[in-house]
Amino acid sequence: MKGLRWIFAGLTALCLRGPLAAAQAAQTSMTGPSVAQSGPPMAQAVQWVEEGKRSFQAAPLTSAAAVLTACAGDPALGFDCSYQAARAYLYLSYVYELAGHKSQARAYLDPATHWAKEAVALRPSSAGAHCVLAEVYGRRVLLGDAFTAMRFGPMNGSETAAALRLAPKDPQVLEAQGLRFLYAPALFGGDPRKAQRCFEESLARADSDYVRYFLSLALAKEGQAAAARLALLRAHGMNPDNGLVNAAMAAETRP
Repeated sequence: MKGLRWIFAGLTALCLRGPLAAAQAAQTSMTGPSVAQSGPPMAQAVQWVEEGKRSFQAAPLTSAAAVLTACAGDPALGFDCSYQAARAYLYLSYVYELAGHKSQARAYLDPATHWAKEAVALRPSSAGAHCVLAEVYGRRVLLGDAFTAMRFGPMNGSETAAALRLAPKDPQVLEAQGLRFLYAPALFGGDPRKAQRCFEESLARADSDYVRYFLSLALAKEGQAAAARLALLRAHGMNPDNGLVNAAMAAETRP
């Protein structure tokens, strides 16, 4: 039975790696050769996910996704592999958006959705899994059209609400709530001021350059340009390699 699970996981990974193949040429030009994929343990794959989130480079995230999708059929590792695979594909969508490849960024949200839903199904009590799925749906809204927003906006709200019920003061949950307030249209509850408060409460519990980046966006939406700039500078001070922060700072200097 365990062998069948691994076979099924391998077939699923092949089906979901279309976006990986589609983006391979762009990845090579952006990041050079990818990290060796010689069957490292899951701990190494999780390190790659964290490295990819820190730098927003494709190579470690692509390597992590390949390892994690292959191990998702193991009953002992299924939740962890699915959860981390969803994160890898989610961050890849940011990488390719930053590079100007929006169609590839959208494509990576398909496997991100699959693995985040799988993680929620395997462990409905995980606030973190609901947060990742909420962020994936939010990315779909952000990168899609009006019809996409109508479809995935309510799903984003549902997953955020589920996370809040499970762990209302968790930093990751507060971040997810802030993202919803940040990106939702005002007609559907969007409010940059509420987003700011959520991000600040999240940061009070666990500092993060990732959350400080989103705080800067909320402040900018409120018209607080100086405060937004300060939030970006603090995020850059925490992590000079953050691609999201560096792109935002570079945009400020363009004429």
